[in-house]
Amino acid sequence: MDWRGYALRMLLPVLPVRELPRLLSAMAAGALVAGAYGIVHDQVTYSLGPEYFTRLKFDQFAWAATEGQGPRLSAAKIGFLATWWVGMLVVWILCRIALWREGRVPPAAELSRALGIVFCVSLAAACGGWIWGRWRKAVGYAEPWHSLMASLGVERPEEFMAVAYIHNASYLGGILGTLVATAFLAAARRRRLGGGR
Repeated sequence: MDWRGYALRMLLPVLPVRELPRLLSAMAAGALVAGAYGIVHDQVTYSLGPEYFTRLKFDQFAWAATEGQGPRLSAAKIGFLATWWVGMLVVWILCRIALWREGRVPPAAELSRALGIVFCVSLAAACGGWIWGRWRKAVGYAEPWHSLMASLGVERPEEFMAVAYIHNASYLGGILGTLVATAFLAAARRRRLGGGR
């Protein structure tokens, strides 16, 4: 098969109809788990640096604002909206690879562990982002960050930057976690098929 045929097979789902309910259920679960992670994530980061939200995120997500809602509820809403789709996409990728290799969605226990891996790697990356932000505070931020903060009227740059690094690292963690989870599912599949089941 040439590269175009391979790309087409990866993008367009070719799966047994019996697997569709399991795939859609898994994607919905992934979206809910990621959305919940986003809510908690943004509550923590709001506590660390409210200006990241009040000077940047609340404007970016102004379309989702409800009149009279407090900043905590706004941060929670932003956390959900910024992450639910990531969870759905991660599950789609994991299931898509499994369907391509095995013709079925991974067993629920394996998929749950894979999502746990993505969660743990994302959390570790967020902590790494916080450490990176602390280090950058000591050595100085890049000029584009200074320009951005000046344009936004940021008054507490260290807090703003710490939260910015945490948020950026969390997305990187989602990508790395998906790669690790893919490797985990491949190993689990080899064990399962090698065991004659």
